[in-house]
Amino acid sequence: MNTHATSLLKAPYGLSFPIEELVLVRRWAEDRALTMTVALDQTLENAEFEEMLILAPPDRKRRTLTIWRTLGSVFLQVPNGRPRAFATVEEALASLRPATGKRPSLLRFFSRG
Repeated sequence: MNTHATSLLKAPYGLSFPIEELVLVRRWAEDRALTMTVALDQTLENAEFEEMLILAPPDRKRRTLTIWRTLGSVFLQVPNGRPRAFATVEEALASLRPATGKRPSLLRFFSRG
């Protein structure tokens, strides 16, 4: 098999989100005055992603939070942070609220409403 045919058969690392999860993340973002951008067909460090969700305040040019999914996990990453894996989108979003009342500065955008 030639290289071109092999690359066409290679499954992407990051998969697309079901519509229900996109709606959930969009509502969650809107409740916190964040914008959600769906980035399609992204390549990052030799990994291909069908979709990545990028959340940021409307007045910021830098992303505040990136979410993507694989076959078995949902990943969440803040800038300069390591990706964290979760079983579901709901679990990933719930993790953004610290267990204590003290909020780290980056998470001030993600308080529960």
